[in-house]
Order: sequence, then C-alpha cells, then structure tokens
Amino acid sequence: MSHDTIKTWYIAGLQAYRSASEQGKAAASRAEGQFKDPQFKKLAGEGAALCSRQQQAMIDFLKELDTQPNDFKDRIQAGIAEGTEMSVKAAQDDETRDVAIGFGARAGLTYVATAFQCHVTYAKALGLSKQAEEFECLSQESKALEERYAKAAESAVGKQAA
Repeated sequence: MSHDTIKTWYIAGLQAYRSASEQGKAAASRAEGQFKDPQFKKLAGEGAALCSRQQQAMIDFLKELDTQPNDFKDRIQAGIAEGTEMSVKAAQDDETRDVAIGFGARAGLTYVATAFQCHVTYAKALGLSKQAEEFECLSQESKALEERYAKAAESAVGKQAA
C-alpha cells in the first residue's frame, strides 16, 4: 500500500470517526434525558463529554492534514442508533428501556474503540505519532466507559431478576 493510499484511507477514517463521534454525542445527550436509573444517566453524561472530545480530536487531526471536515455520515454508527431505537421501542418497562439504551451505548463505544485502535496503525505508518497516541487514549477511554456500562447493565438486570 503506498503512502498516498494510506493517507487517503486515513483521512476517510477521520471523516467517518468525526461523524460517529458527533452522532454518539447526540445519542448520549438524548440518553441522558431518557434514562431513569441515575447510574446510567451519569454514564450518558460521561459519554457525551467523551464523544465531544473525540469529535474535536478528529477535527484537529483533519486540520493537521490540511483537510476540512465534510458532511460524511458514518453509517455504522447510524445503524447502531437505528437498532437501539428498535430495542427501546420493544422495551415494556423503564428498567428494560434503560438496559436497551445502555446496550446501544455499549455497541457504539465498542465500535469507536475498535476503529480508533485500528487507526493507531495507520497514524504510525504516516509518522503521526501524536495522533497515534491520542487514538490509543481515546480507544482506552471508550473501552473503560463501555465496561462501566456493562457493570451498570448487570446491576440493573440483577435487580429485575430479584
């Protein structure tokens, strides 16, 4: 793969991740208002803040490469949102709805954590060590938040089953 091909692919990824982060921030903000469980509400607030930092990082990375953000819409994150909405509509009580929203958050966080980790490789290949480090940090933050959501869901389901 040539340097130019890698750079083109890398920039396309930045555009997608900017969009995914923007969608994630909007979803987390909505979820914060929808959750009934205070622990889930807190996690949604953290998610909105994380997605905002991720979005700004992608914009900054694009600018470093003399590229402006475009109107690309990340279809993977949009699909996660669509699936989450379907799960929420199927939920028959507040607790199940909270778990369904939390599952959507977990899916979105897992997607970006994996995508960011993959982009570490490309950033390093392009000599963008600072961006590689930031991708690594953002990936780890996403994984940590996903794990906190998993614990909250486990607790919520345990309460339902009791």
